[in-house]
Amino acid sequence: MKILYAVQATGNGHISRAMALLPHLQRLGDVDIFLSGDNSNLSLNAPIKYRSKGLSLYFNNSGGLDYSRIIRNFRPLELRREIADLPVEKYDLVINDFEFITSASCAKKGISSVQVGHQASFRSPLTPRPAQKSRMGEWLLLNYS
Repeated sequence: MKILYAVQATGNGHISRAMALLPHLQRLGDVDIFLSGDNSNLSLNAPIKYRSKGLSLYFNNSGGLDYSRIIRNFRPLELRREIADLPVEKYDLVINDFEFITSASCAKKGISSVQVGHQASFRSPLTPRPAQKSRMGEWLLLNYS
């Protein structure tokens, strides 16, 4: 089985999960890794087939999203090209850990993918939310992955 495992590198949590899941995925088939983002302090000790700056999220000193830095680093034409060019259709299974390009490429090409990570739970209205919602935060969680 050919597996594409897309991992977001906007921090260390997704990389840590990838390090734990990767050996199990490798037992199931040939795994290609797509690593997206540029602000993780951990390195994934595995060969990376696809690498992208992606749609990186940045955080401020209090842990919230740094919207101005996100917008400054936003490259829509580059993202559009990467979404079109990523060969998700060549894989039997696409696993996505909060990674935008792979998610958008699958959606555009009609390819199913498996979402991992707690961000995927926010697609459900049953997932608890704070009393005061962030419109931008909700939009990101629903549309980013």
